[in-house]
Amino acid sequence: MRYSCSVKASAVLLVSLCAAGSIGSLRAALPPPRESAELAAQYEAVSRPQFVQGRELLSLLSIEPGDVVLDLGCGTGRLAEYTAKLVGPHGKVIGIDPSPYRIAIAKRRERSGLSFEVAGSDDLSSFASGSFDRVYLNYVFHWIENKAEALREIYRILKPGGRLGISTGLKSGQPSRVRELIRESIREVLGNVPPNLFLSPFRMTRKELRDLAERAGFRIVDLRVFPLSDYAKDPNEVIAFLSASSSGRFLSGVGDAERQRIIASLKEKLSRLETGRGIEMEHPAIFLVGEKPR
Repeated sequence: MRYSCSVKASAVLLVSLCAAGSIGSLRAALPPPRESAELAAQYEAVSRPQFVQGRELLSLLSIEPGDVVLDLGCGTGRLAEYTAKLVGPHGKVIGIDPSPYRIAIAKRRERSGLSFEVAGSDDLSSFASGSFDRVYLNYVFHWIENKAEALREIYRILKPGGRLGISTGLKSGQPSRVRELIRESIREVLGNVPPNLFLSPFRMTRKELRDLAERAGFRIVDLRVFPLSDYAKDPNEVIAFLSASSSGRFLSGVGDAERQRIIASLKEKLSRLETGRGIEMEHPAIFLVGEKPR
């Protein structure tokens, strides 16, 4: 894929990090229903849009050498690896993700000060209060069912003055052309668009995200929209991105025969969008940075 974007610890700390339980004792969350080693490898190959967004989010978090950082929903670990360079040899980065397949890839990146475990946002109780300087969720927050509870737990494990960073899909009144074609293809085959087919229904407005963070106790430091476009080389790469990024949830609510018909229809429609640069895919996101008061 090709991309264009417009963008206007010491040892004591590491011991205290898991005073409430070791990293290895984190409760492993159930992986997404259709996740597989193949999808995880596909995600590693097509997830550069998330990485680009993640770097921009990190630039707002004022991460410093020696910081202890949690990447919540780290995927295959690309952004956590980048973060480890920011915190340096005296810092610590921990990445957790519910997919054992993605974590298997992430563990290839492990080194001193950078570790990965299978775990989810539903149980952060293994981390002691006041453990982290920074916690971020890069294009992950929309997957969390109990967002209010997750934010309360993140608030707890942050140090006073610590910062939370979130990037998540922007809910807007104008869907992208690709999303429109997905809906058209589903209607062609099924007659309507059922709510369980994964069309990213979890997007939020800036107000919704701000309200959630403030109710959890955070002071809002930054809240902005980040526009990002990338170009898939062909319809097959669009489908691969949709499937891998959703851990196999895309169109998972229909039978295989209907799914193949929808995909065939979608590929035909997507081919009409092909240009010399490929097929444009838009990924507008909201960035929020919140601080735990000192």
